[in-house]
Amino acid sequence: MSARRYALFWFGAVVLFGLTLWALAPVLLPFVVGMAIAYLLDPVVDWMERRGIGRTLGTALIMAGAVLVLLIVLGALFPLIRDQVIALGQALPDLIDKAQAAGRQLFDTIMSELTRQQRTAVSTGLNEVGKSAVTFAGDLISRIWSGGLVVVDFISIMLITPVVVFYLLRDWEKIMAAVDSWLPRQHAPVIREQARLIDQALAGFVRGQLAVCLISGALYAIGWTAAGLNFGLIIGLIAGFLAFIPYVGGLVGLSLALMIGAGEFGLDWTRLGVVFGVYLFVQGLEGTFVQPWLVGRSVGLHDLWIIFALLAGGALFGFLGVLVAVPAAAAIGVLVRFALGRYLESGFYNGRGEGGGGA
Repeated sequence: MSARRYALFWFGAVVLFGLTLWALAPVLLPFVVGMAIAYLLDPVVDWMERRGIGRTLGTALIMAGAVLVLLIVLGALFPLIRDQVIALGQALPDLIDKAQAAGRQLFDTIMSELTRQQRTAVSTGLNEVGKSAVTFAGDLISRIWSGGLVVVDFISIMLITPVVVFYLLRDWEKIMAAVDSWLPRQHAPVIREQARLIDQALAGFVRGQLAVCLISGALYAIGWTAAGLNFGLIIGLIAGFLAFIPYVGGLVGLSLALMIGAGEFGLDWTRLGVVFGVYLFVQGLEGTFVQPWLVGRSVGLHDLWIIFALLAGGALFGFLGVLVAVPAAAAIGVLVRFALGRYLESGFYNGRGEGGGGA
């Protein structure tokens, strides 16, 4: 088979796979979540299997242990989180009113220092920004709603995902062997090597980023609580949960912390500065030590590439796209590096081969 026919075959396969995902996106969420959990837990099952525990028993023990740990964690943290959520819900309207009053006070102070022409220009600009923000927020909420970020079938995830995880963990080796048997024999070694590199990138990023989320969330929660912010625990958990999107988790947490801080402290710049200082400290620690140590540069996923992948995945597939964006970005990154390496070795690049001529 010629190189052109190979290229057409793989291009068609990729297009067909993408169209299938797009068509089945509304029902794939519990299966994708189950696959992700099974991927993370498979090394543990392999470790147990090497010590004489069958995969079925090992899978059952791991799932029972995971449920037990989850119940313990929820039992320890749920009362505290529940109390803070209830208190935040009750205090939020008053905090928003106080934050708005502080914002108006700051705005009036700034405007009083400007000339009439400057005040007119600032007011016009703020009106335009406000209209644009409202339009953007409306479009974003509409997309989130239609993409399924809000209306998620929670019951299906809770019921179907554990079943998917159990069967995938139990039959993981059989599934991988079946997939391997479908590979074109001539190119199987190359495909296996690229799959190994993709697995390495995924393992490094997903497991490392999960640890980054936990560490960042804990540091934000501890720091903002120590700074006197009443709802520092909840805000820190939100920031940590969103930390898998570079910079977004910290910025969302900082925005919430400053808004609630302005409602609690007013324009107390010292206390608001401490809240901002916690953000700078955690961001600096995360970027300087936590991210390089836990994720590492060997993963080869730049922050901009991850942000683009998350936005593109969300636009194409909604919440499902957000879940698969990072794995897809890691796989595409590996394949692009492979294709670039082949191109740099080819006659197209160095001028050798058919139709080539030295420069």
